[in-house]
Amino acid sequence: MPVKVLFLTLKTFSLTGGIEKVCRSISRVLYDLSEEEIVQSTVYSMYDKNTDRDSRYLSKQQFKGFGGKKEQFVVQSFLSGLKADVILLSHIHLINIVYFIKKVYPHKKIYLMAHGIEIWKKLSDSKLKILNQLDKIICVSHFTAQKIMDMHHIPAEKIEILNNCLDPFYHLSTQFEKPKDLLNRYRLNDENIILFSLSRLSSSEKYKGYDHTIELLPKLLEKYPTLTYLLGGKWDAIEKKRLDELIIKNNLQDYIRMIGFIDETEITEHFLLSDIFILPSKKEGFGIVFIEALASGLRVIAGNKDGSVDALQGGTLGVLVDPDDQEGILISICNLLEHKQNESDKKNLQEKCMEAFGYAPYLQSVKSLLLNGMINHTEKMDQTQYSGLVNPKIYG
Repeated sequence: MPVKVLFLTLKTFSLTGGIEKVCRSISRVLYDLSEEEIVQSTVYSMYDKNTDRDSRYLSKQQFKGFGGKKEQFVVQSFLSGLKADVILLSHIHLINIVYFIKKVYPHKKIYLMAHGIEIWKKLSDSKLKILNQLDKIICVSHFTAQKIMDMHHIPAEKIEILNNCLDPFYHLSTQFEKPKDLLNRYRLNDENIILFSLSRLSSSEKYKGYDHTIELLPKLLEKYPTLTYLLGGKWDAIEKKRLDELIIKNNLQDYIRMIGFIDETEITEHFLLSDIFILPSKKEGFGIVFIEALASGLRVIAGNKDGSVDALQGGTLGVLVDPDDQEGILISICNLLEHKQNESDKKNLQEKCMEAFGYAPYLQSVKSLLLNGMINHTEKMDQTQYSGLVNPKIYG
């Protein structure tokens, strides 16, 4: 008999953030396992509409979007949850739904996916109580796992670590030339050295490190006068004003392009355009953007104090820097720029990324979780590279 799986999400298809990308990959796993008749899966989204569904990830019969009708979502999730063998929650905000289900059926398997800042915050006593009753908390990185254990006192045996995977439909380039149309769009040429950051530019999330990169540009331009910094991502008005003032203060108007939101269809091309992707964040749950860059053959600089460590496999796939060490970041950028990549280097980086974060091993890990209640433990690297982080095993 197939295992009946109910996957509850807030949004899966109507946004393109990190959590939504994880939800889409999980949805595709459920689709594939359903095709093999291993599971019988249903996905509910609180805020998506039925028309938001992307048919590459789920069939029409497997998905229901409630379009923001919260009461209907909660009632239907509760009723369907009573019939499911496994309930998988995509977000901490959904755990109240399963409280009474766990009361009625204490042995029903209920798993929560833990990404980053959404679960690092202080939780109410009621949520903490439910959190401790869950069977497993699936953390996307060692950093997130450690934060949960430290803040919420969750025992290690309740935690599994499952690194995010690259979207199964992410566009992998076989050629690595810089796209001419983007060079023209941003008034650049082949002589320009291009640093690239892509992040939500939010006044409430000043930990991504792009402002520190801006502050480094005057020194970088002394050595690399053709350098340009592309800063992508949707901004809010307060943060845009702060960054504009920082750019003017450092007289960098000619060297920075704030390019705003980038459509998913053009993300790979922006990575191909660039010479280094840099985002020395302090509070990254994992950082799917890093593995997207690596899958495009682009070298990455990330912070060494958060989930970025997992995304760069402890530094084997990219450069990890102290986000507070400006001189160290400057040196790391210069070291990379002194060694230009060729096509073979980019292809090799892409292959290593796919080996570590491809969809196939991710599917097998989720399958093991749903069928056996745990993930097959396959060591990927020397765990001493995760100094200071929780030390359960790392998977696919």
